[in-house]
Amino acid sequence: MERIVIFGASGHAKVCIDIFEKLGGYEIIGLLDAKKPKGLTVFEYPVLGGMDQVSHLVKHIPSLNFFVAIGDNWRRFQVVQGILEIHPKAKFINAIHPDAIIGKGVKLGQGVMIMAGSIVNADSSLEDFTIVNTKSSVGHESMIKKFSSLAPNCTLAGNVEVGEYSAISLSTTISNGRKIGEHSVIGAGSVLIKDAEGLSVYYGIPAKFVRFREKGDRYL
Repeated sequence: MERIVIFGASGHAKVCIDIFEKLGGYEIIGLLDAKKPKGLTVFEYPVLGGMDQVSHLVKHIPSLNFFVAIGDNWRRFQVVQGILEIHPKAKFINAIHPDAIIGKGVKLGQGVMIMAGSIVNADSSLEDFTIVNTKSSVGHESMIKKFSSLAPNCTLAGNVEVGEYSAISLSTTISNGRKIGEHSVIGAGSVLIKDAEGLSVYYGIPAKFVRFREKGDRYL
């Protein structure tokens, strides 16, 4: 059994717990979330505290694995950086639901989450700490760059590139070969048929530029 601690104790963490339980082979030690009271349980797993518990846990469980179950891309990045500052050799594992379909030649980074009913087609690449949410589809030879995310029911055609820290919102469709810059948000229900610039918000059918945004701006 590989032992694991999960960062986050909200709904996203519940989905993560469900995945690891279904996969088997993992012992979840508990959850870390500074915004939740210590001792609170989530699906019977205790909240152990916040980031300050990392050193203690690693000291007692040197082979401990980590998973960051936080939906917001920038916040997920901050938590990963915080862990690495304390424990530079931290091992981040992937949470891939057994009902997800992973095509031939797909490349996966570390800390990746792929939820139930999702499809990642042949020769695509999911870089570190990316999320492919429930029932989303990634077309062949697409690239989802680090700390980016697809919300539920997104459809990416082939050869799509999603830039670092960018978020594709609920039920959005991205047409073939489109490129989305870093730190951008494509709004819910949009259909993107042209490339999207970085640090921008787009939405609509077809999706159009709405405004610029800053790194770390909230979108969830």
